[in-house]
Amino acid sequence: MSNWHARMQRTEHLAACLANLGHTCFILNPYLGRQFPSVYFRDKIHRISSLARGLTEVHVRLPREPVYYHRLLTRQENHILVTALEKILCSLRGQSVVQIVSLPTWFRIAAELKAKYRFPIIYDCHDLLEGFRDVHATVKNAERELLETCDLLVFSSEYLQQFKLRQSPNMMERSVVLRNAADPLHFSPSLEEKTPRRRSLSQSRLIGYVGSLDDWFDVDSVERSATSHPNWRFQLLGRIECSNVRRLQRLSNIEFFGEVPYADLPQFLIQFDVALIPFIKNDLTLSASPIKLYEYFSCGIPVVSTRLPEVERFADMCYLADDPVEFVSQLDRAAMEVDAGLRLRRRQVALKETWCSRAKELRDLAVSLCPPVQANCP
Repeated sequence: MSNWHARMQRTEHLAACLANLGHTCFILNPYLGRQFPSVYFRDKIHRISSLARGLTEVHVRLPREPVYYHRLLTRQENHILVTALEKILCSLRGQSVVQIVSLPTWFRIAAELKAKYRFPIIYDCHDLLEGFRDVHATVKNAERELLETCDLLVFSSEYLQQFKLRQSPNMMERSVVLRNAADPLHFSPSLEEKTPRRRSLSQSRLIGYVGSLDDWFDVDSVERSATSHPNWRFQLLGRIECSNVRRLQRLSNIEFFGEVPYADLPQFLIQFDVALIPFIKNDLTLSASPIKLYEYFSCGIPVVSTRLPEVERFADMCYLADDPVEFVSQLDRAAMEVDAGLRLRRRQVALKETWCSRAKELRDLAVSLCPPVQANCP
């Protein structure tokens, strides 16, 4: 659902951990070659590249490069992709193959490979597609068929699972919840312990946010927070994808850093006095399992968040708000936190809620789907 080279998200983390567990993973890059413009217009060949041991990226060339969430693929495009993937997957003779689909755009391809070779399909449903303004209706509608026909449904949150069960009650026995997580070791070089010390609210703080700045971002809560604390600095790390967010650019104490590479996140997070998850409440955000929560926890940072179901699981370690006024109040409380034990508890949570543990769960689920004798490719 995303470009490996743009953002490290759920699919990328799980694939990397599965590869570390000794499995062979092929990632179909949804841009299918568009990220190499100087190459794309010169040749017609498919390309594969090694990202790490056991982890390979696949770019399949199509006559017309699709915007993968704006439309479904044509019959010709599906055929080109199936043919290219067959050549790769059928080189794995004697090995079991499981297909993990993270966007309905690719469902027809997976269905054809399943029909030919009995490769089971796991639908990793980690977002509420109905909640995105830029996902085309045809892609959203295709999800219904994917929900009905996949071998296993994996949801990133209970709210998302229950939302989909109301649409398709018969899928309960085929569904599980596999939440998002973090890689706490990625942040370990930055974990020099900050000694919590009591400071007045008039003293400066650094408040941070990591993630998309889209239409679900609660501009009102952040604006009220920044205007209430003009001597505090607010750092927003992420690409602006909604014009309403640009309202915040008029405030001198809010800094925008754009998209920050995953490798650079630790050096930012360790500087935060408080980290934010300011979301407008709707079905999309209520369905979310925020990766940033576990990454903040990896550094022990106090977290102020909109009251979301997945964050409420850790209500005793977070500061939850239902509106912009309460958000500011909870931010004040978080900024005054001096309990070193809370920082330790957050890190302990992150050490349990890891991508490695999630990948092992996913691996065990995948193994249970594999037929006793894997069909051979011709």
